[in-house]
Amino acid sequence: MIDFELYRIFVTVAKEANITKASEKLNTSQPAITKQIKNLETQLGIKLFERKSKGVELTLEGKKLYEKIKEPIQELIRIDQQIGKEKVINIGTHNHMGSCIFGNVINEYCLKYPNVNLNLICEETPKMMKKLQNKELDIVFSKKEDSELLSGIQYIKLGYLHDIIITSKDGVFANQELTFENIEDQMIYTPRNYAQAVTRIKELTVGKKLKLKNSSYHTILELASSGKALGLITREYVSQKDYKKFNLVEVKTSIKLGKIEFGIFMNTNKFKELNDLIKLIKEYFKI
Repeated sequence: MIDFELYRIFVTVAKEANITKASEKLNTSQPAITKQIKNLETQLGIKLFERKSKGVELTLEGKKLYEKIKEPIQELIRIDQQIGKEKVINIGTHNHMGSCIFGNVINEYCLKYPNVNLNLICEETPKMMKKLQNKELDIVFSKKEDSELLSGIQYIKLGYLHDIIITSKDGVFANQELTFENIEDQMIYTPRNYAQAVTRIKELTVGKKLKLKNSSYHTILELASSGKALGLITREYVSQKDYKKFNLVEVKTSIKLGKIEFGIFMNTNKFKELNDLIKLIKEYFKI
C-alpha cells in the first residue's frame, strides 16, 4: 500500500535538497522528516539520499523514483489542498478552562481564521496527555501536573490559577478563618474526584475527617450560597457576576491551597494553523 504522506515528504526533501528547508515547508520537525525518510527507505529496500555538507542529494535510485512520482504526488497535493481547505485543530481541555481561561482567545482565533475548525474535547488530564502523545490531539489546555512530560510533548507556561474555598456571605465561616481543626466534619462540595484541587486538599488535610462531595460548578455555587456548606473552586473559573448572584465570598483559611501553574501542551507534529493558534495564545497571555 502506498503511503501518500511518506512520498509527499520524500518529494519535498528531494525538491529542497535540504532537511531544514523541507521541515519549514511541511511544518514538521526535522527529526520527524528524517525518520519518515528512513521508513520509506526501509519499505523500498533502497537508499534515497546521501548527506552533503549543505544538505542532501538524491542517490541514483532516489533520482529514478523522484522522476517517476514527482508529478503524481504534486497533483495529489493540489487535490488534497482543494478538498481539505478546512483544517481541524483538536484541542484537549477541561470544561471550565476552555471557556473561562481560553474563551476570548478562541473566539478571536475563530474570527481571524474562519476556515479552521477548533474541535474541543473535554477529558481527564492523563487521558488528554496520552492522546496528545499519540497525535490524536494537537494541543491541550491544562493545569501543570507534577509528573514529567511524556516523550514528544512540549509545554509553555502561561500563568497561575488559584484554588479557593467559598461560602455564603451570611454563612458561619464568612467572617472567620478556616483552619485544619474546624474543617473536620464540615461538608465541602468539590469538582470531580480526579480534579487537581480535590487531590491537593486531600493531601493538605491528611488525617482529618473531611466530608467531600463531588458536584458540578453550578451546583457548588448554589449549595455554598445556602450557608450550610463550603465550596471548593478555582477562583478564575467564577465571575464576579456569579459571586454577586449567589451572595458568595471567599473564605479566609490557613489551609494553603496555593497557586497552580497552567499552560499549553503540544506534540511536535505542528502545522501552520496550529502555530498560528499558539502565536495568538502567547500574544494574549503576553508570553
